Amino acid sequence: MPILPLSVGSSGLILGAHMLDRNSAEFQRLADLLIGAKIAIALRAMAEYKIADKLAAGPESIEMLAQGAALDEDVLRRVLRSLAQYGVFRETPDGRFENSDISEYMRSDVDPSLRDAILFLNHNVSLRAWLELEHSLKDGKSHFVEVNGAPLFKLFAQDKRLNEHFAKCMNDLYGPEAGKIASGYPFGQFRTLIDVGGGQGHIIAAILSVHKDAKGAVFDIEPTAVLARDFLRDRDLANRCDALGGDFFAKVPGGYDAYILKSILHDWDDASATEILKTCRAAIPPHGRLLIIEEVVVPRQIVGNPHRFIDLEMLVHFGGKERTQTDYDKLMRSARFALERVVPINGSFFSVIEAVPA
Repeated sequence: MPILPLSVGSSGLILGAHMLDRNSAEFQRLADLLIGAKIAIALRAMAEYKIADKLAAGPESIEMLAQGAALDEDVLRRVLRSLAQYGVFRETPDGRFENSDISEYMRSDVDPSLRDAILFLNHNVSLRAWLELEHSLKDGKSHFVEVNGAPLFKLFAQDKRLNEHFAKCMNDLYGPEAGKIASGYPFGQFRTLIDVGGGQGHIIAAILSVHKDAKGAVFDIEPTAVLARDFLRDRDLANRCDALGGDFFAKVPGGYDAYILKSILHDWDDASATEILKTCRAAIPPHGRLLIIEEVVVPRQIVGNPHRFIDLEMLVHFGGKERTQTDYDKLMRSARFALERVVPINGSFFSVIEAVPA
């Protein structure tokens, strides 16, 4: 039998012992969440035109901001005013705008910055795919390729700017984890290491910075390898770390003591993840060790925002997913690896999943 309302007031409805009230914090929270996509799009527009950069020196008038960015004054004022409601930017008593403590992180010249994360995660290719989530609920698949015409990593080869936003986004979001990972696992036991799908190289750079006797390589698609060469050179690691271009579905460089897959397998469904592991298996020497660095899902695990949503990002963009230890054990066996142990990284949500050739 349905629960009937006990009473109806001017501002709410009582169902059982729970009061539904449009003035409640819960109602307002849901109201904020339901327009979250629009807030994100407004952030993207401000990040695209580097408005936070233009306010770095202090308050500025709408007229000067709009003139400097060739924007419509009225619309710019309305966007900034709307974002100020959520603490992003501030309107001064004289009608000018300035950075808030929040919008400071939208500047391109600060570290850490979320500007590239805003631009990548709210890029049209991502938004188009997210709009297909209802279809994914029906068929369990990603519709990214269907709506964008190509997989994300192929789009990177076509769009250098998108690739740069992605690489910087990964560094800004996960850069702080690199030091924890480098110090939280005994990478020094290996003479040579290769980071397969390692982006511009921030993980291998952190490892080599801590373990001075090791040498390494980062392996990724050629456009990203170009970025990695600059990244490693800027950190005086070019003589200890190679940046190699290629396709890890086709072939992975052989002969390294340790093969690192950091935040790679969660991009892919089980069949594709197994193919990546098989190319690593073909390259790894008998004494080698596979080191998968991922978040390992634990039942009823409480993880700080936004890491639970990363699982959905993987689904929407790639058809991938976050996995449990049991899931990884199955993947290892399917590619002729044996999972030996899972080593949690202290102070991080990442773990190192160790496997050896079987």
